[in-house]
Amino acid sequence: MKALVKDKPLDNADWPAGLRIEDRQIPSNLATDEVLVKVLAAGICGTDVGIYHSKKSIRDEMRRARPSSIIIGHEFAGHIERAGPEALARLAEIVQTHGGHDPEAEQFVRGRSPRQVAADSSFTDFLRSHYHVSAEMHITCGWCYQCRIGDRHVCRNTIIKGVHEDGAFAEYVKVPVSNLILFRGGELPVSIIAFMDALGNAVHTIESANLVGQHVLILGCGVQGLMATAIAHRSGTSRIYVTDVSSESRGIAHEQLDKNRFALARKFGAHDCFDLALPEERDRMRQTILSDTDGSGVGVAFEMSGSYSAYRDAFDLLRMGGTLVLLGIPDGEMKLDFAHDVIFKGLTIHGIIGRRLFETWETMRSMLTSGLAQVFMNSGFITAEMPLDKFDDAMALIGRGEAFKVILKP
Repeated sequence: MKALVKDKPLDNADWPAGLRIEDRQIPSNLATDEVLVKVLAAGICGTDVGIYHSKKSIRDEMRRARPSSIIIGHEFAGHIERAGPEALARLAEIVQTHGGHDPEAEQFVRGRSPRQVAADSSFTDFLRSHYHVSAEMHITCGWCYQCRIGDRHVCRNTIIKGVHEDGAFAEYVKVPVSNLILFRGGELPVSIIAFMDALGNAVHTIESANLVGQHVLILGCGVQGLMATAIAHRSGTSRIYVTDVSSESRGIAHEQLDKNRFALARKFGAHDCFDLALPEERDRMRQTILSDTDGSGVGVAFEMSGSYSAYRDAFDLLRMGGTLVLLGIPDGEMKLDFAHDVIFKGLTIHGIIGRRLFETWETMRSMLTSGLAQVFMNSGFITAEMPLDKFDDAMALIGRGEAFKVILKP
């Protein structure tokens, strides 16, 4: 099978930028609780872009990888190709549990026990034809303190497929059945399912603060910032302000930023957008927010860009008692006056990693099937769908700021 591969970084050695296509064996050594998925579509994530460019913050994490080279990618949609015996039994339980909402599944089960369904030789064919799937690609241990108290998203032993183990930028990927998410055929478009992993980051971020009646600042108008805007708009906010930065070095002029990213942010619910590369725009942002909030500042700021400059903007414009939620991953370090910026302002700072397992997935399913999927499909948010071997073109498109979400087709 075709697979998109990155070598594991080694200590005291260069880690060259780029990826390569390799021919790999289709995984055949399924554990009893594993499922082999035929990948139909896979979304490019900011982490994948960082791996492509050999970003330092990703380098440190990928040193933990087990193999010497890793199939990257962790956003995907596909269908079940094969499953181990324990996985089939678990899938039979899922189909039986949810069969009442699905006439075809109810007919297939026909009152049989999960054991009888799993033993049916046509069960795998039914799963393949009737469901699309994705998976939570953070594999948690289940026994550390965080897992035992329901905080599996911060399991201290987390293994990320596509970073530490082989991921989804390939024709096939294997995942534990406990991490598999099933969608009835037609429930959601495949192209939407293919980036739900990334959408889950935005959902988790937005749900970490109470937005009802709040003035909200979203720092960074990339893919995560745009998704956060769409979700925040559905969460009872008073006003949403969005920022980004035009850049001559990246070929993103102010006019292009306003016409593309900011136009989509407004479509998703932003009330005002500011290009902070321009001093007059920075002044306008401050004046607008202070005027709209009677001089108090915003109640919640979401940092989605990984820029320390954006951190500074958040501290300056958050009201006393406000909340700062951090998703973007910055490089290097930042000096911070904790007394002035945090303690005396009574701020709450919340760091976000991944998705809550599996609450975030069910929240996403509800949001998407209630209209959010059509918002994404009809807006041009999915910029391009390209063959897997055109990954260099896809990365260049993203690097030039000409793409929002790009989907690869193995």
